[in-house]
Amino acid sequence: MPEKKICRFRCYECSDYLLCSETVLQKVKGVTLHLGGRYCMAGKRAREMKKRDPKVYPPSWCPKRKDPIELRLYAYKDTNVWYCRYKMKQQGLKITPRGHEYALKHEGHINMTAAVFQREAKRQLLSSILDFLPMTDEVIEIDDGLKPWFFLVKKQGVALLTHFDRDAALRNQYQSPDEM
Repeated sequence: MPEKKICRFRCYECSDYLLCSETVLQKVKGVTLHLGGRYCMAGKRAREMKKRDPKVYPPSWCPKRKDPIELRLYAYKDTNVWYCRYKMKQQGLKITPRGHEYALKHEGHINMTAAVFQREAKRQLLSSILDFLPMTDEVIEIDDGLKPWFFLVKKQGVALLTHFDRDAALRNQYQSPDEM
């Protein structure tokens, strides 16, 4: 099965992107909209995209960008969930991680994008990329503000997850095995 690749985020995927198709001039959030103009409606004030800005990808001034990029590590919320998953694996069942089974274990920053992280995870060990060693079946989130990317830690590197309910995982409280 081919590995999933990370595609760069495009402005038209953003809910705050506006391509004006109105022939009548109108003022929205402090900016007069012109026919064919591209606008970013994020932030306090709308901003028109200039000709020198990228045509498809978010510009460097995008208000949604996070600098530095956030890194979150999610682990099983308790040993009961871990044991249930362990038994399922023994029976040969393959189940993708779901957010309600996980809880936030570690939070920090990373100085690389999700695409660079995916490429580096193929080349070297995760312990040399990150300042901690994630365990198997934990989920790594890399959030640059535009789109969060999730990776499942496996024995041989990481695998890109297409769906992970971050909000459900953030609602859960992590209980380390030492506390039980």
